[in-house]
Amino acid sequence: MFIRKFYIFGGISLASALLGCGINLSQIDASSEQPQEADTKTEIIDSRLIDNGGSGPYKSIAAKESSLVDFVVYRPEDLAVASQQENKLPILVFANGGCNNTSIPHERMLSEVASQGYIVVALGSLQRTLLDRELNKAPNGMMLEAINWVNQKNNEQKSEYYQKLDLDNIAIGGQSCGGAQVLAVGANNRVKTYIMFNSGIGDMIMADANRESLKNLHGPVLYMVGGETDVATANAELDYARINHVPVAFSNLLTAGHGGTFDQKFGGSYAAMTLKWLDWQLKGKTDQAQVFLQSELSQFPGWTMKAKQF
Repeated sequence: MFIRKFYIFGGISLASALLGCGINLSQIDASSEQPQEADTKTEIIDSRLIDNGGSGPYKSIAAKESSLVDFVVYRPEDLAVASQQENKLPILVFANGGCNNTSIPHERMLSEVASQGYIVVALGSLQRTLLDRELNKAPNGMMLEAINWVNQKNNEQKSEYYQKLDLDNIAIGGQSCGGAQVLAVGANNRVKTYIMFNSGIGDMIMADANRESLKNLHGPVLYMVGGETDVATANAELDYARINHVPVAFSNLLTAGHGGTFDQKFGGSYAAMTLKWLDWQLKGKTDQAQVFLQSELSQFPGWTMKAKQF
């Protein structure tokens, strides 16, 4: 079922919310949603399967956890198998386009990342369509709440996540306004790396972040933009020029626009680029560095890359 109408939720129009994510209404298709029964052996109280669980070795689910109801946890369905193969699973905390409390526009990418052996915690509670609850802005503090939660669960003996999470390898990322939220909380010392999806602060003030917030970055950062038609590209270029204290890479899919490839199956090449970065930064797969440091883009037609301070 395709969504074709505009609705107003909590003072935010659905059209405006999606515009903040760079997503067209015609791109949102709920037909792939497959409700899953809750597993009574875990804290999962609801879940969904997206793109049949992703293309990775671990079928992923989007889960609502009883201890984190205002978030979606994208995770391997079988944590025991994933942790046995991967040892411990790195973390990505994700803030959404428009600073909204829904990850539906980004769920295909987030599900794909989880299927490759990651835990992704996204701001906003589990949904089946964008119309099933009000849309509101997600406070910046939710990103730190997510980090607190993974720390708690990793150390909680009765938790399914007990000793399965890699707390030394936590990334935070955000799309559009969500990227400003990344900058706003970027000083947190538990964060190892950052991803700015179709986002740049430039000389703006957004989500309590401004150009001074670039100083909060204390680890490598990846910018990912969508060419000249992406409204974030110019600001991202300014950020790249101004960041001189940490390593920074700048990737550009020239024809993607502000919506990237989030609507494509398995999240398209945005998901593939994200995984190259996370595998390098959080899993220590140094062979992936050539994508960023040597512009080895044979797997990424239409992309350009530059990097400095590595």
